[in-house]
Amino acid sequence: MKTRLLLLLFITVLYSNFGYSQNKSAKSKIDINGVWEDINPGVQNAVAIISEQNGKVIFSHYLEWKGQKFVESGTGKRIGNTIGYTVDVTLPIKGWATAGTHTLTLSEDGNTLEGTFVDNKKRTGPISFKRIR
Repeated sequence: MKTRLLLLLFITVLYSNFGYSQNKSAKSKIDINGVWEDINPGVQNAVAIISEQNGKVIFSHYLEWKGQKFVESGTGKRIGNTIGYTVDVTLPIKGWATAGTHTLTLSEDGNTLEGTFVDNKKRTGPISFKRIR
């Protein structure tokens, strides 16, 4: 009887410790929903609105370049701290691309998104955003 009681106690402690350690090591996912400032050089009045639900990302982006307005939007997905999405330009600037892909990585503190774009004219470059709210 004493052996069974000790065995039951041991299993209970082992199980509760395992459950605690699993919960402690689980990292919560950083919320990316909100308004982000486009911090790329040369753009003015540039903001993005990002919405995520269950890994699906919806992206809207407005900027001004030398007084000309530009708007693009698109959808994609999030895997971990990386988001990728395709965009279509709805208000183009003459000579600029009309579609593309963005791949961004969320910083550890959750306040910066940095990565690259590839457009339908086969140009690539850096792109980055800073959380406003």
